[in-house]
Amino acid sequence: MLLLSATTLFFSSCEDDNDKPSAPTVEITELGSGHDNPNDKIAYAGSDAHIEAEITAEGLIESITVEVHQEDGSFKFNEVYADAKYVGTKNATFHEHLDIPAEAPEGEYHLRLVVKDQHGQTGMDEAHLIIKPASENDGDDHDDDHGHDH
Repeated sequence: MLLLSATTLFFSSCEDDNDKPSAPTVEITELGSGHDNPNDKIAYAGSDAHIEAEITAEGLIESITVEVHQEDGSFKFNEVYADAKYVGTKNATFHEHLDIPAEAPEGEYHLRLVVKDQHGQTGMDEAHLIIKPASENDGDDHDDDHGHDH
């Protein structure tokens, strides 16, 4: 009888491990300036980047972190989202506008969207982002003298 109880306990604890939910899955569906093309993979210093992603977290979302670092440099920044609209949910469409620091140098960046669930598991997706100077975002292209004969 004791042997049967020990065996049952052993198998029960194994089953509990198997009942642990899958790690979160993350898919970035849009990333960009959000102006004409929300998926152009471009952002401007001193402005924001539009990010949209589909998240599934069987273990329920605890936090979402966006990490951005320069490909060939040391500039980096991140933002943590622990809003009630995400925390405790299983499925979420992440839609945010990430503030790009005004001092962010122009260049190529690596963006990582990390989702942590309430069981301590993480899932992530990555994308490349190009940050351009703010001066390229002020509409100067409309002030060109194209079409004028000099």
